Amino acid sequence: MDYSQAREYIKCLHSRGIVPGLESIRALMSALGDPQDELNIIHIAGTNGKGSTGVFIESILMAAGKSVFRFSSPSVGDYLEMYTHSGKSISEYDYAQCVDKISNAAIERGIIFTEFEAETAAAFLLAKKYSPDHVIIECGMGGRLDSTNIIKKPELSVITSISKDHTAFLGNTLYDIALEKSGIIKSGIPAVSAQQTTEAVKAIKEACAITGSELHIADTPQNIEYSALQTFFDIGKRRYAIKLPGAYQPQNAALAVRAAMTLGIDEAAIEQGLANAYLPYRFERIGRYILDGAHNPGAAEKLADSVRIYLNNRKTAFICGMFRDKDQKKIAELTAALAEKIFTVSPPPPRGLDSAALREIFRSQGADAVSCASLEEAIDNADSGGFDSILIFGSLSILGEAKKIITAQYNERDKH
Repeated sequence: MDYSQAREYIKCLHSRGIVPGLESIRALMSALGDPQDELNIIHIAGTNGKGSTGVFIESILMAAGKSVFRFSSPSVGDYLEMYTHSGKSISEYDYAQCVDKISNAAIERGIIFTEFEAETAAAFLLAKKYSPDHVIIECGMGGRLDSTNIIKKPELSVITSISKDHTAFLGNTLYDIALEKSGIIKSGIPAVSAQQTTEAVKAIKEACAITGSELHIADTPQNIEYSALQTFFDIGKRRYAIKLPGAYQPQNAALAVRAAMTLGIDEAAIEQGLANAYLPYRFERIGRYILDGAHNPGAAEKLADSVRIYLNNRKTAFICGMFRDKDQKKIAELTAALAEKIFTVSPPPPRGLDSAALREIFRSQGADAVSCASLEEAIDNADSGGFDSILIFGSLSILGEAKKIITAQYNERDKH
């Protein structure tokens, strides 16, 4: 099986949708020799900030001289960005080999599984192949019933910021959602959590009490100073600098600091690792464009803070596309007033909300919103509108394509 065949095999599993539960993944991993049981895993769950927190922890561990494998989903640009070893995407050849093993195991044992279960299995197989010092595994949607939760004994459980998302699967209250996310906490294994709401903290503390796990709460960053190139903040008596922009990043960094301290990493490596960390699509600037993956109310609230910090008094347009199963009204309530004009687009089917429907949701919040037939049309319209900044957000599925269009646009201008 070559890379294109491997990708096609995984894509064909997409039609099976989301099936919470561990029965299929357990059968699949058993057929593959349970490689996850041989790894030192840092397991991360939460609603927002999983990717950023994982990258901060990865960078800190690498600064400490450790080898690290990281699995984070979904991909936004290149598919293989989900799997990194020592900060770099794994090879197409290695990926294809793993998918071939998964396919053969499925045929031999008659196992039926979903796309995410296959991607999770590939992550564990790849991690075993590289045999790193640490493996960072990010949950998909939940925690307790998430495919990644076949990890029996991680070295650390990490809970990022929890807010309402995927309520059809995880529950309607923050307590219920936090309880599901806390399902990754294992007996006697330390847990680290971001600052949470009272409801979420209650659920996390209950999970730790049941499992006999020591809970460490991340500190609140103090004296935050934002600039175009770096963000500075204090934790205790230490001042840190990060280059990842966004109002939400100091909190993610603080969680990574607490996780690193729990793992016994020294201060010099923590400071250097935070400074080195990079992750695209998190308030990422390309010229006057900004790309951000905010796609639920919790993330939209932080995005609005970022717009006020970085784009204050600038003429700003939004390009937005959202999935049908997201809380579009709440996201619009939080963001609509911050843009002079909003161009709506339709993300890919079947989950993509029609751009005209999203336009009306923004208009109900008093926004000047226009629906566009394509992302290219939206970018062209925004580009010719005389705006100082153009923010693209709402669904991760549109960001990769947007980046390609914008990069090509700037490359073409450089030729003239």
